[in-house]
Amino acid sequence: GVLAIIAAMKGASEVDAIDIDSWSYENAMENAERNGQEHIRVHHGDADLLGEKKYDLIFANINKNILLQDIPVYASCLKEKGILLLSGFYKEDLDDISSRCTAVGLNHQKNILKNNWVSAKYVI
Repeated sequence: GVLAIIAAMKGASEVDAIDIDSWSYENAMENAERNGQEHIRVHHGDADLLGEKKYDLIFANINKNILLQDIPVYASCLKEKGILLLSGFYKEDLDDISSRCTAVGLNHQKNILKNNWVSAKYVI
């Protein structure tokens, strides 16, 4: 939810947010409205809801196992030169995440490390 709100506030013209957790889904809808971002489309489910739509940018802030499962879906939904930003995993998981990204054609750009948590940027 918060990543979608920030994207919308920074000028993203179309924003889809997906959360598998019911409470988080409801909370994302409420927070989008509270922040004047009613145009954000909030969906309840998993990455399969992305379907065949193409994005310039995808944020994913979830644990390693879900990221490893969903990275191929994200890659297939990125436009040419699209950016994938991943977070929510530990430094020791970075090699596994990077290997999976490389296997689906994503190129590693950079990492940010804070308190053993990683944020990583990949480009298709």
